Amino acid sequence: QSWFIRPSSHIWVFGGLNISAEIAFVHNSLTEQFSRCIEKWSPFGDNMAIMAESEDQGPVLFPEQVVNGLPTIYSFQSCPFCFKIRALLASRGIRYADVEVEPMKKAELAWSEWSAVPVFVDSDGTAMNESNDILHYIDSKHGNLFPRAGEDEEQDRWMEFSNQILGKSIVAVIYRTFGSSFRALEYVNGIENFSRKDKLVNKYLGGFVMKMVGRSRAKMFDEPPRQNLKTQLDHLSTGLNGDFFGGESPNGADFANYGILRSMQGLEGSDILESHPTAFPWYNRVQMFSGI
Repeated sequence: QSWFIRPSSHIWVFGGLNISAEIAFVHNSLTEQFSRCIEKWSPFGDNMAIMAESEDQGPVLFPEQVVNGLPTIYSFQSCPFCFKIRALLASRGIRYADVEVEPMKKAELAWSEWSAVPVFVDSDGTAMNESNDILHYIDSKHGNLFPRAGEDEEQDRWMEFSNQILGKSIVAVIYRTFGSSFRALEYVNGIENFSRKDKLVNKYLGGFVMKMVGRSRAKMFDEPPRQNLKTQLDHLSTGLNGDFFGGESPNGADFANYGILRSMQGLEGSDILESHPTAFPWYNRVQMFSGI
């Protein structure tokens, strides 16, 4: 299989698949989906409501989107913000369903007002979509073991760091080259409900788009991507309060930052984490605690 271009008509063909009629749509859709996956939705402005609500009736429930009666995550397998949610649920021994969202068509989210992941639907149908707020919601329902937003300034600061700094830093590394971008999206070949066309487009055109996204993230920092990631791991290490951010046990900051780094496992940049003398032992402790 190989890319080639017919110069006279500018038609892109991959393995005999003519996608000229879809190229603009696919590019715009993938840019939106993959980029928004790696961005924190602001709690202000247009995205102020992170829980689906009716103006008159309070939270809107979507019980039909609950899979097998279990809390359900609508996610991308490789999304760092989705790993936050998986880690917390697993650490509490909570069984959950995980629905893979196809990044281009996002038909799996057609029922909602959201077009970014993760979207979390609790077993009663309560739905929300901002990763750190989902962490607080789950903890409030299952153990109440770490402070709520606004109750612990340090936890809040490091949870925000996971979205605004660490998440962008790993994207600049994972998608630093076309090769590393394609490897990061290799997982789509294993998604059974994706068509052959969906797999090809999401891996190869998605890899191209994410290479561009990675380059834009790299421009946010003064250092080259790999050096910047090491710098951010150095900074992360200063926030540890013993074994964890939460002291003797993980708090919201542990799950938030671990989730970001867990998405990098086996990909470009994982060697930087594995060689870090402080961040990697902490990462291993959270991994043992969560089991994922």
